[in-house]
Amino acid sequence: MTWRLAKSLETLRSQLNEAYPNRRKSSDGTIGDEAHASRSSDHNPWIKDGKTGVVTAIDFTHDPERGVNSQKLAEAIISSRDSRIKYVISNRKICSSTKVNGVSAWAWRPYSGSNPHSQHMHLSVKADKASYDNTAKWALSFPKSAP
Repeated sequence: MTWRLAKSLETLRSQLNEAYPNRRKSSDGTIGDEAHASRSSDHNPWIKDGKTGVVTAIDFTHDPERGVNSQKLAEAIISSRDSRIKYVISNRKICSSTKVNGVSAWAWRPYSGSNPHSQHMHLSVKADKASYDNTAKWALSFPKSAP
């Protein structure tokens, strides 16, 4: 199957790469591996745009030595309250743009998935084309890192 990354996530990745051109990308990710394919994951190209699958999730590597502290990046993304955000995962916590299980929108709650997301942060965008393919720049001040 052919697939592509959501354009909104391409935009954010470009902004991050511009702000931190030497950042490590060892834990960056878009399309899921076989383990992802066996479960519900936004790293799978479930959404169809014509005959092409669209991946609506991206991971960014924790690399404080080169400026990218993934927790600070996650906080900056959440603080933006961008309407494209579905949820963010970082350091065993998840934050959704909608209320989930009694936890308010934009509030962290525990995350118990098999990957603690301590070496990267995860961002998923909403499944509607107006969100996932919105190429507007993300309104973020990219945080400087502290180890």
